Amino acid sequence: MAVRERLQSQLSLTVILGLAEFARGALTVSLLAHFVTGPLKAPITVVGWALSSHYFLDTVFRSPAGWLVDRLGPSTVLSVGLALEVVALVGVMHTRHWPWVILWVSVLGIGTASHWPSVVTGTNRLSKRGARAQSMSVIFAAWLLGSGLGPIVINFFLRGFDQTAFAILIGGDALALALTLLVTHPELNPKPVERPHRWWQSLGLLWPYRTLLPGMMIQNMTLGILLPVLEPYVNRVLHLSHGQFAELLAGGGLITVALLWPMGRFTDRLGIRFPLIGGLFMAAGALVGIMVTRHFLALVGLGGVLGLSYAMILPAWNAFLGRMIPTAVEGSLWGLFMTVEGFGMALGPIIGTRLFEWGVWAPFAFSAAVLGMMGIFYWAYPLMPAQRT
Repeated sequence: MAVRERLQSQLSLTVILGLAEFARGALTVSLLAHFVTGPLKAPITVVGWALSSHYFLDTVFRSPAGWLVDRLGPSTVLSVGLALEVVALVGVMHTRHWPWVILWVSVLGIGTASHWPSVVTGTNRLSKRGARAQSMSVIFAAWLLGSGLGPIVINFFLRGFDQTAFAILIGGDALALALTLLVTHPELNPKPVERPHRWWQSLGLLWPYRTLLPGMMIQNMTLGILLPVLEPYVNRVLHLSHGQFAELLAGGGLITVALLWPMGRFTDRLGIRFPLIGGLFMAAGALVGIMVTRHFLALVGLGGVLGLSYAMILPAWNAFLGRMIPTAVEGSLWGLFMTVEGFGMALGPIIGTRLFEWGVWAPFAFSAAVLGMMGIFYWAYPLMPAQRT
């Protein structure tokens, strides 16, 4: 019975994340711009303000969400967050004035801030000591599938002001909310131990991990650097069509999803050192290759190498952090770590666009250099921390 309840809770957390990220991805990537510039006849800058507000609040509220996970449990925090998301989506669907769009999409960001602290903390608590990387790899696969499929599926329902598209997203979040009732394993209940009474007091918990904080931020910053410059680089330098660009993105994403679980299993069996360090060096090399290559087939191969490196880094890095975090303040620390990572992601596009103006190759060279230096750092850093308590 206990094993069944554990599997039920783990599976529910995975599906909840996939459904919630499906709804978020569909709205932010496809539906929002279509709705704002079409039926509302508002300028595209409204979309920019709405998304900036959304991701800013999503980042800022991850720390309080993690603190609440420690006090209330993952299921309760997820329930509140998903309820906020349903309300926000209903609000966007029924609004006729663009300021309300910014407000409701911002509220959605507060709700989505509950996803990662709740799901990662819950998954880490439910995972066996030697299988944390596998469990994390499944969570990341659900996230990639959900956020990737959302924009693709919803495009089939964009016919003017079609409430069917919004209804699908609301239904996805409502189903995820219902699934929180199945997250019932006793291991997820908050423990009666001493912890910070105010969420901002949790900031002091970061001090023992100060040497890792730059790495947390920089890893995500390199992704943020590349995101805004990929399409102009592909169009202006590589002269690829939109279809070829989509094929490259889809191929790299599918390789990542397909390899996440095997690489997580590999990490659990042989340790985190080789996947993490090897993945960083591999990603750096692939970016250098993309910078100098002009042939489509070679780019396809390099996209596959990038997908493999991402599949190596994700489970290894999160299993590494999971080993270090004490169970009593697990939610608080995951929330803080994800806030640091989020600020890196937010800073990246600013740096990336400035580098691109200086030279079209500069964002790739800078990101490759940063990833290579991180590989050297973690090669020298002891990656076998004491087990958490």
